[in-house]
Amino acid sequence: MVIALVSCGDNDALKMIERIKDIGNNDPEQALLMLDSIKSDMTHESEYVRMKCTLLDIRLKDKADIVPTSDSTIKVVTRYFEKRDNVKDIQEAYYYAGSVYRDLQDTPRSLEYFFKSLDCANNRGDCDSIMLRNAYSNLNDLYYKVQNYSDAVEMAKKELEISMLMKTDVILPYLHLGTAYLALGDSIQACSAFDAPFNEIVLSKKISDNQTALIYLMYDYSLLGLSQKAKKCFSLIEIDPLKDFSSFPCMAFARYYASLGKQDSAIVYCQRILKEGTDIYCMYDAAKFAFSIYSEIEDMNNANYYGMMYMQLSDSLDFGKRQELAATVNNQYKYQRDAEEERHIIEVGQRNRNMMWAAIVLAICTVLGGAVYYQRRRNKYLEEVLNLSNELTDTKAERDKMKGNLQNINAEIDRYRDEIKNKEQLLAEKLEENKRFITLLHKAELEERAEDVVTAIKQASEGKHRMSSSDWQRFYHAVDELQPDLMERIAQHLGKFTEQQQQVCYLLSIGLTNTQIENLTDIPHVTVWRWVKKFDWVQGEKG
Repeated sequence: MVIALVSCGDNDALKMIERIKDIGNNDPEQALLMLDSIKSDMTHESEYVRMKCTLLDIRLKDKADIVPTSDSTIKVVTRYFEKRDNVKDIQEAYYYAGSVYRDLQDTPRSLEYFFKSLDCANNRGDCDSIMLRNAYSNLNDLYYKVQNYSDAVEMAKKELEISMLMKTDVILPYLHLGTAYLALGDSIQACSAFDAPFNEIVLSKKISDNQTALIYLMYDYSLLGLSQKAKKCFSLIEIDPLKDFSSFPCMAFARYYASLGKQDSAIVYCQRILKEGTDIYCMYDAAKFAFSIYSEIEDMNNANYYGMMYMQLSDSLDFGKRQELAATVNNQYKYQRDAEEERHIIEVGQRNRNMMWAAIVLAICTVLGGAVYYQRRRNKYLEEVLNLSNELTDTKAERDKMKGNLQNINAEIDRYRDEIKNKEQLLAEKLEENKRFITLLHKAELEERAEDVVTAIKQASEGKHRMSSSDWQRFYHAVDELQPDLMERIAQHLGKFTEQQQQVCYLLSIGLTNTQIENLTDIPHVTVWRWVKKFDWVQGEKG
């Protein structure tokens, strides 16, 4: 499946990279194996191809949920593509820089690079629409995690808008929007957002394909107190998160059972998350939820235990610090963007003013130049008119004198014309007589030359002789003079014939043997022997 790229050009290497990228959209693990198998060959490619290969490696690991350990690689890739004027490359580099910092829990820098990816896509024309949608999705998630729910709503709206324009799946964008509205306390908008994907899943009957969405909907409907819809989602869910452990499904089941008053079952799921979970956000929610349940049933020992755990996880997340940093990055980025826009407006205004003054100066110079040119042309024209007037006065007298001379010349011309006509008639008769003489002379001379050419060919055939194209043409002409009907006979007997067949026929017509023919042509011995027997009519009809 993998093609060696050592000797291929950039185009072939880039085509292979794009092919692996397409496979990685559905099967990132397989794509990573393919990419690893060609990495050694990439050392022979251009820097651009190597950087595209490195960016693809980061992309595939992101899709395969392989968490990066540092930002060193993405820094090199981002700096490289920032120097190139390719919108999609820059957009992709910024997007995956945001993804790397997101996985490294560096929310401010993650926000910064997702912002840059958005600006690149929105302000520079051609872009990757799917990546633009995913950038809004990531920003929604980041804002939600730092409890900036109003901005999370705006990002989710943008994600949904692009999904609708692209006519792609809108279930996840609706879930993001509803979750953000729910966090804001707007239950009406949240319910409306959740109902759209719920109805679509039920109507489409694609239950198995939307298990994750149904788990999220069950969780959210449980929070809204919509028990009937939560029960409907529960009835459609085909997995048991306790058997096949996963943090969020356990949290969703805990919320569902709590909404039904089954506190013990809810506690079981929360304990499983805190014992085996790795997602710090789910662990935070589980500890907080367990604390609230035990507090509600007045089990203070367990309430204190989970309360301490809840506080420890809260300190680990440090929401206040994250919110402060995220807000700082957001404000700084907006300020920088506004400053850049202001600077751009000033530069455009200054450039327009410079162009306006340049146009005014050019117009003045053009008008002055035109006026000077017009004045000079006018003076020159008046001078030429004056000179012509003087010349016409002097010429009138000369014209009268020349008129008399012209009449005498015309009489002489008439006399000479008659004499020329008589001499032309005599000359025509002489030319006709010379023409007949020259024709007879040329005929005799050509016959003599034709015999000479044939004799020369016969002498040359006694030994090996390489005849040029011009030699063959002189030979053909000589034989045609001696045997004018030969070509016609060849056409009658052979129909279509080759140059070599013509050569053999013409050489036979002057009586050459097989050996002599071989000496003059490049035709193999067997072919010459066969053609001589086949063309025996050449000599038989010669006379």
